[in-house]
Amino acid sequence: MSDDASDPSSSVTGPPTPRTPRAEVRERLLVAGAQVFAEQGVHEARLDEIAARAGFSKGAVYSNFSSKEDLVAEVMQRQTNLVLGSLRELVRADIAAVDIGDVVRAAFGRHDQTAQFALLSEFRGYAMRRPEFLPEFVRQRRELQDGVLELVELWFGAHPEIDAGMPLADFARVLIGANVGIVFDSAALPGVNPGEVVAALVEAVVRQR
Repeated sequence: MSDDASDPSSSVTGPPTPRTPRAEVRERLLVAGAQVFAEQGVHEARLDEIAARAGFSKGAVYSNFSSKEDLVAEVMQRQTNLVLGSLRELVRADIAAVDIGDVVRAAFGRHDQTAQFALLSEFRGYAMRRPEFLPEFVRQRRELQDGVLELVELWFGAHPEIDAGMPLADFARVLIGANVGIVFDSAALPGVNPGEVVAALVEAVVRQR
């Protein structure tokens, strides 16, 4: 009798289960990591729970990320990329001044600001408690700031008839600060939509002078 015949699994017919592509494994782990970090906090989150939520064993985490800190950095980078990617899809040089507020509203409507802020708060707290992670946190925040400034410069460069009333770098910082601040205070601001407030700010600035 052959070894295959003595193996109980040999009686199971059909093609083998295909191996999940590595890129898909990483993406599922990043999505699960974002969920668990936001719900439980980075410090309390366990890698085995993140793996289970993604549908894998804990070994999948260590096969794709060198450490928990590496996973945190990659989850944060994914969130940064999602925000910038969404903005870059929506903000174009040819958008008329009368429409730019609606573009801002559409950008806010694409993502759950509450969940994003919960995650950002966890990243910031993690960076404050772990000085070795702080440079990565700062790098990604600057990447976001630079990306927003790039879009602000793109739009204002195509609309010389609009004066922001301040350096464009300051305007980009104000937009980010207003967004973060309003979401931070959302519990004390019932019924206030951060997207509406930021859109109103943009509309006030881009009026022709």
